[in-house]
Amino acid sequence: MESAPNRALVVVAHPDDEIIGTGGTISKLHSEGETVKVIVFHLGGKSVRGTIDETQGQDVRRKELDEVSKYLGFAHETWGIQDVTDRREVVRNLVKEIREFKPDILFTHAPQDRHHLHASVSSTTTEAAWHASQLYYLDLGNPWRISSVYYFEVWDLFTSPSFLVDTTEFMERKKKAMSLYASQLLAFPKIMEYIEALAIVRGAEAGSKYAEAFQRAPVLPELR
Repeated sequence: MESAPNRALVVVAHPDDEIIGTGGTISKLHSEGETVKVIVFHLGGKSVRGTIDETQGQDVRRKELDEVSKYLGFAHETWGIQDVTDRREVVRNLVKEIREFKPDILFTHAPQDRHHLHASVSSTTTEAAWHASQLYYLDLGNPWRISSVYYFEVWDLFTSPSFLVDTTEFMERKKKAMSLYASQLLAFPKIMEYIEALAIVRGAEAGSKYAEAFQRAPVLPELR
């Protein structure tokens, strides 16, 4: 990523994944005037303590996502996909999104992530990024070639990242955004410490105080 993209698309399984994996980068892109959009497959209401049912939990997480998106300045959609049961339909929806939004760069989960939906999001998004650039699914719009596709870290970390973003100036905003996911602070009591520790480790690799790590996806050759 030699120059700043004009439009960035972030595709995640649940609200808060975008903050854990790319919160600093989202903040940095927004500060540079870039347009950022986040696609959330499922709200994941089961992780909300003190709620009677999943629907009530989803309402909590939807409100938290709205707050976070306003704070960091990104647009967002939730798709209600708890499991990828119709892979072709999900890929088609992603191809349509890519062709309509026309991102220069795309971030999504890493394929080795142990969470089943994280892995499914990675797989379908990677496939869609390729299909979107080809003469396939022309009923969904004209082909659009994304310049760069990167995987981010949540729980399963990269042994050899291919790209690091210095997020030192944006670490406080990332932590503030994560704190707005109050339900997830209860579900994962050490999440704030985890976010900071990981940023320190990646910062040591980047030669900065804090950083986020990414792995380039083997989808399309990068154009220079």
